[in-house]
Amino acid sequence: MASIAERPLFDSVLRGFQASSLVAAGALLVVGSPYGSQTSYQGWQAVNGRMAWIAMELVSPAMLLYAFLGNPAYDLGVLPAAVPASEPSQDDQLFDGPCWSARNMLVLAWLLHYAYRAVVYPLRQTSRKPMHLGIVLAAVVFNTINGYLNGRWLATYAPAEHGQMFTSYVAARCMRRVLGLVLFAAGMCGNIYHDSILTSLRCSQAAQRYSIPHGGLFGLVSCPHYLCELVEWLGYALLSDSPAAWTFLLNAACNLVPRARFIHRWYQSAFPGEYPSSRRAILPFLL
Repeated sequence: MASIAERPLFDSVLRGFQASSLVAAGALLVVGSPYGSQTSYQGWQAVNGRMAWIAMELVSPAMLLYAFLGNPAYDLGVLPAAVPASEPSQDDQLFDGPCWSARNMLVLAWLLHYAYRAVVYPLRQTSRKPMHLGIVLAAVVFNTINGYLNGRWLATYAPAEHGQMFTSYVAARCMRRVLGLVLFAAGMCGNIYHDSILTSLRCSQAAQRYSIPHGGLFGLVSCPHYLCELVEWLGYALLSDSPAAWTFLLNAACNLVPRARFIHRWYQSAFPGEYPSSRRAILPFLL
């Protein structure tokens, strides 16, 4: 009963999230990068970059767990409290699947990504520039919606096969899901590797603040860490085939591609005549 009453809300939020990705892409093509090395914020609206990053990124795994384990639309009063059924429904019985079900493994993959992105990544950096409070609040809203959509889909709207043992789930559509696993793992490893190159570069800089990164896919693109993150979420979307996951991939692309183009142009202007002309922004040989 609860899942049926909530479905119109879920679908409305999903459609709004899809539309917002296109608006965000258009805005970023105009304003460029709203955070990072190309920005400089001061005053009361400038908040500690490291702490702001940790706080806003932790919202995503927290909300996913909340949506996966609970009923946020009812708990928060968005929908009236549902009358409990006298007997467990067929949907409710799906939650009693094996410990390492596909549903649980997809949650674990999400948590694994954000354990790095929200905690390890900012703590490894020597410093972070202050972030604008508005950017932080916008990220909190984004991560809240994203966590809700992906958590509720896995908990309530995922097909019955997501309750199967993970190995059986992968074997059912072997080529697509193995490809998803490989892309997710490769994307995450590549993201960490290229983040490490940038972190090491900043640590080794003594006389100057910025220099041209080299190594890995930096020979082909200016933002291989963004490319790898897109590969990671493409793998996740292929693995789950969730409308929420595909929407997240769309949002990630609409955010990272314009930002990569801006960073690419920044490198070219910061190192005129020195920056490799063969590099592209985010897609090798293309963009």
